[in-house]
Amino acid sequence: MTTRFRPDGSIVVGYVANARGNDALELAGFLANGTESEIVVVMVLPETRAGNEESQAELDRWKNVALKRLPKERIVSVEFRYASSEARGLIDAAEQHDAAQIVIGAAAGRLMRKFSVGSTANALLHSSPVPVALAPRGFRAPDGRAARITGIYGTRPGSEAVIGRTVQRAIDRDIPLRLISLVQVDLIRPSEIREVADEAREFGGRHLEAQAVGMLDSGRAVIEIAEGKDFEDALAQVDWLEDEFALLGSSRLGGGRSVFLGSRAHRILRTLPVPVVVIPSDLRGPEAYEAPAAAL
Repeated sequence: MTTRFRPDGSIVVGYVANARGNDALELAGFLANGTESEIVVVMVLPETRAGNEESQAELDRWKNVALKRLPKERIVSVEFRYASSEARGLIDAAEQHDAAQIVIGAAAGRLMRKFSVGSTANALLHSSPVPVALAPRGFRAPDGRAARITGIYGTRPGSEAVIGRTVQRAIDRDIPLRLISLVQVDLIRPSEIREVADEAREFGGRHLEAQAVGMLDSGRAVIEIAEGKDFEDALAQVDWLEDEFALLGSSRLGGGRSVFLGSRAHRILRTLPVPVVVIPSDLRGPEAYEAPAAAL
């Protein structure tokens, strides 16, 4: 079963009252800019506290701190949930609100790494049915909407989800896109490399294929080949804008409707200086479902 693309669905934010929670709020506001998405701030509390009377003053304070971090013009709701784990509570919230993605902050890491996958992120990246957006440590939202979206893909199954989703989101947001190809690192024969237009068609049908070709022909979309001895070396040579975010695919090993971040994606993630959205490898655009079979 494939995961359906939900344009401008709600954004569920995993909030904790610390720097990681603030990073997540900043990213949620940034990703929502230029969309109609509602932001749902979720604070997950331990099940052991269920039934106990919480300090209303403390809950109100947490709520007010969260709201101050988000754009005033944005529709925002704040809720508190009891669950066996933060990841479980966020997944439940995402399913209830038909969320397009879950946003969390990176854990505090060593050696100044922007991304360090903590227990909550790790659990979500192995079980979430929707894309998971990770905010780099210390992230602060740039003014205005994103200036570009970058998809990172290789030659393994699932590349069509990254390419298709990147094209779709760039169209929805009316911003340029960049596709970074890791085919040189994969050392694959040229005859085995699929065209971007083919990948876009598999994700979203003929309509998205035509849009991808149009963006490439007009220069609104570019393809960069990242070369190096390994993923880290190749991506270290890539330049990034301060106001862009990246898309990264997950492994099919997770099975079914879920994200699963393998060792390859973990290595790529740790090299990136911008926010990253990790998407399920089986994600497909709406046109892929709605178009007649003969058109695909």
